Amino acid sequence: MQLFGTLTEGLGAALEIYQARHQVLAENIANSETPGYRARDLQFADQLTSALAPPAPGAKTPEGAKAPSEPLRVEPTIDRDAALKPDGNSVALDVQVGRLAENAFKIQALTQILSGRYASLKRVIEGGKG
Repeated sequence: MQLFGTLTEGLGAALEIYQARHQVLAENIANSETPGYRARDLQFADQLTSALAPPAPGAKTPEGAKAPSEPLRVEPTIDRDAALKPDGNSVALDVQVGRLAENAFKIQALTQILSGRYASLKRVIEGGKG
């Protein structure tokens, strides 16, 4: 049984994916001078589909999918479109910082939406007071 409903669960999964992407982008920035390092990223749509896909009855949880009691597992992929520098590094610092800022904005927006949903639930529990 889902306590908060499909929408809230989906928003929570999306927030987890954006937080994981934030970590991947931060790692890219930290390795911007590491020879041979290839920039990575998360494919949001693929990760969200995997996170929200219900397992078939009696089937094992799909690789990368979230079981009800375990944290979400995400798989970053190499950004094959990024140009390689002479040392084999593919991190373009300006691109990564831009992606990080955009990702932070999305995290903030999702956090505000979820906060509003939980505030609505709180009002219902309190009987509409406040």
